[in-house]
Amino acid sequence: MINIIQGHRTNSVQEAIKYLKGDHDHKGIERKPKPRFLAGSETDCLVACESIDRKHKYVSGTLAFEPTERPTDKQLMEVVKLFRSVFMAGLEHGVNFTDFWNIHEDKDRIELNYVIPLTELTTGKQMNPFPVGKAKEDFKDAFDAYINHQFGYDQIVRDPLKASSSKFEVKVLPHAESALAKQIKSTKPDKDNISQNVAYQVLQGKITSRQELCDYLENFGEITRINDKFISLKIHGSQKAFRLKGPVYEYGADFKDLRNEALTKGASYKKQLSDADFQKVTDTLKRLTESRRQFNKKLIATPMTGRSNRHRLYGDKAIVKVKPLKVPSEATKTAGTTVKSPDFLKASPHHQAEFRSTQESTKAATTPTKTLSTNPEEKVGSPSVSSSTNGVSDPSIGGLRSQLADLMNQIANAKNPAKAAALKAKATQLENQIGAAVAAERIRKLKEAERFNGMSGKKLKS
Repeated sequence: MINIIQGHRTNSVQEAIKYLKGDHDHKGIERKPKPRFLAGSETDCLVACESIDRKHKYVSGTLAFEPTERPTDKQLMEVVKLFRSVFMAGLEHGVNFTDFWNIHEDKDRIELNYVIPLTELTTGKQMNPFPVGKAKEDFKDAFDAYINHQFGYDQIVRDPLKASSSKFEVKVLPHAESALAKQIKSTKPDKDNISQNVAYQVLQGKITSRQELCDYLENFGEITRINDKFISLKIHGSQKAFRLKGPVYEYGADFKDLRNEALTKGASYKKQLSDADFQKVTDTLKRLTESRRQFNKKLIATPMTGRSNRHRLYGDKAIVKVKPLKVPSEATKTAGTTVKSPDFLKASPHHQAEFRSTQESTKAATTPTKTLSTNPEEKVGSPSVSSSTNGVSDPSIGGLRSQLADLMNQIANAKNPAKAAALKAKATQLENQIGAAVAAERIRKLKEAERFNGMSGKKLKS
């Protein structure tokens, strides 16, 4: 079994589900047997996607089983439950998210298809079971390996010498009829043929370095681009280059190791996990699941009531008029504001005479304090506190909290203790900055209330 993620979709979820339920495939061939519903709710998916005003509405994919792998419907439901508990950890089906699952068996194999709206139902915030990054691939691979081991299926063993096909080539290209698509299709046999030739040369020990690989590829055409992950080649007589991507085409590839791996690819010991390997897979799955759970718990910790962005401050921040502790210099009057720590602000909120915000410049210089007028008849200005620690570009409370959530997610996924410690230090600094901003905002409102009451009293006396 392998989880094939089709990607995040922008088109109609109704059309996607209609296709999965349809009696004919994309070529118009009748599906025999017909698709079968397994779990979830089509109606709930339609309603959820209608509420999304973001570009990407849902994610779809397939859990594809080999022809020899014949799980029962009961076992498939166990897979669905584990899938939900892992990729949507911390969220409850039917409360926080919804999905749709059905079964195709028309290709002499079982395909368990899914559609998941990208929204958390109680808050309307984006919920993404497959966020972009290496963690997504590690998560997916660990899930696949765990299911295959539990059901006694063969593990997925990569072919290190084969040029991999992109999702575009696998899913989009077969159905596309544009001139560009036809041109790409015409080079597909050449790409497969070159990949097979490269594999043969590596197995024969005639290609032992990336330079030798490039020299060999130039026999077929012009190398148009070289990247750490791929080599682009435009064959003689073609107007379009194609990308050769895979372990053997990557920078720093060890051709000797790849050759040995290819020679043992079909070995029976590689098709099953040892106890130690399974424990490693289990630990990885637990670690990533817990990280996802913590992230999702924070996602739903503050459900929307009214405006979803009510904590966000737009434009320049208003700064409270305060009485300075000392007579400022000319340099002080023209400089930007600096902020004290949360403890400083909480110590005496009603008598605090100076508010400061942490500002870290490229020269690591401290900006002098800006003094505001204490004349009650003057209007309060609104200079912008636009700097923050660690290069955070959004100084608003909402922006800082978003940065903190991102840092906490990175900490949960960090494998290097030193990197985790550095991230924790940044997180602590952000927490302090958020505390300072919240306290400053609270005091600003108190001062505005006092000023309003004072002015009201003057009017009454007059």
